[in-house]
Amino acid sequence: MIMPPLFDEIVHKALSSDIRREILLSLEKKDKYLTEIASEIKKKPQTIDFHLNLLEEIGLVKGEWREGKKYYSLKEKRILDFLKRRKAIPEEFRPKPPHEIVLDMWDDMKKRLDRIEKKLDKLEK
Repeated sequence: MIMPPLFDEIVHKALSSDIRREILLSLEKKDKYLTEIASEIKKKPQTIDFHLNLLEEIGLVKGEWREGKKYYSLKEKRILDFLKRRKAIPEEFRPKPPHEIVLDMWDDMKKRLDRIEKKLDKLEK
């Protein structure tokens, strides 16, 4: 099955998080519920819940209610090979540091303001 490039981008962004990588590796041997995963990788349940929801939404993990608890499992075990090889995430898919995000926002704002200014100039003429 050939996946569209957008899917690759989404998966790479999902796997750029160490927490999400740890969650996926945690589910290698058996299905687990939220607090099991949280205690295993030593993160707060709220943090794990956030990342599990993202992984579930893009289709790497599935959740199923059993005995009053939601158990999570891997939908595609081949992802483990990718993680175990520690293949580098391409630079364009890595999260940007906060200062770069601010600089990008500033550049975008400047472009928008320039466009508005040009429209105003046309209206004045």
